[in-house]
Amino acid sequence: MGDDALSNRVAMAVHDRFVAVNGDHPMTAEDDAYARQHFVAATPEAMALMLEGRLPLPAYVLSDGTPMVPEAHGRSAEIAGGIERLHDWFVAFWPDDPATAEQEWVRYLSGQYACLSEEAPVRIKQMTERVAEAAAAVDLLRQDAHDPIARGMLGEAVDGVLGVPGLDSLLRPMTAYDRLRYGGPTVREMWVDSPRAEFLAPVAPTWPLRTERLVLRPFELSDADAFVEAWASEEWTSLLLSRPRNPAEVADMVRRRTEPGDGQFLGVAAAHDGEVVGDLMLQLQGTGLSEGEIGWSILPRHTGRGYATEAAEAMLRLGFEHFGLRRIVANLDARNDRSAALCERLGMRRECHKRGDFWSKGRWTDSYEYALLREEWAAARA
Repeated sequence: MGDDALSNRVAMAVHDRFVAVNGDHPMTAEDDAYARQHFVAATPEAMALMLEGRLPLPAYVLSDGTPMVPEAHGRSAEIAGGIERLHDWFVAFWPDDPATAEQEWVRYLSGQYACLSEEAPVRIKQMTERVAEAAAAVDLLRQDAHDPIARGMLGEAVDGVLGVPGLDSLLRPMTAYDRLRYGGPTVREMWVDSPRAEFLAPVAPTWPLRTERLVLRPFELSDADAFVEAWASEEWTSLLLSRPRNPAEVADMVRRRTEPGDGQFLGVAAAHDGEVVGDLMLQLQGTGLSEGEIGWSILPRHTGRGYATEAAEAMLRLGFEHFGLRRIVANLDARNDRSAALCERLGMRRECHKRGDFWSKGRWTDSYEYALLREEWAAARA
């Protein structure tokens, strides 16, 4: 029997084993394209080890019968010190739960972890932990969408935090074929896409917001005229992030702020009696989008009238009540005495004075960070 014929017989045997585990589902052209993009064809040597139950079955079998495996298909065996040591190395990741270790070994060999960007025991454990965390968080958030602990849990589960990878990085994109073999939505759809859409996609507030004297609203193209004079001033821009801007640059800045985004950045114009007096921003950030950063600027000819305090209080209320933030910060140039005083009027605490940490306009500058927790904000208004 020729080598090609033998290879074809082995490939057919691998195909039959794969179908026995995953079911006999069609691979569409889109499924094939996905598998070719993310995986490579299995070697005859690897297929022989699959049939012996020593390496995982393919992640996919193409419509033409080609078994596809991760590019690093044999990497775990190399790390373990050889194919004969792979099992013992693998199950050692569950030292206190041998039954689970063996169950995971069987699933690993069956190719059921094609959903993972890296088919390794540590990633399997991390995925299991993150899915459990996401499920618990979703249960809590359906009772209280602003629950700060649940927001943190979901943010960690989906996006990860420092030292803890989230499901978004652990999981591959996956394909329609996976819905067939797993009998429902993919892991990514259930525990990344769906929770994001339900709890981590900010809902826009109802505009405009009205205070005693001000109207806060999204930018309009015509607002550019109100900012031209201020942005031309080196004195006014000296403590801002950007250098002076010419009228064309100001118009472009305003145009960009009118464009739809992901809802995590809110830039609004503040108007008094129909005249724009300044602008504010609220950037949603942090784990589970549970934190925000606030900023403001009042045009020079409108300062000294309390507009900044009035507008910033409204933005804090928006952050804490509408978006359910647990913490809002303000970062500013340490030379900006007016903004520092405003932070303190708002009840924010100066949490740190960073020395020479920020490069701005040709020099290293100091910066302040002020912060306010939701419970502090609520207590001050009780």
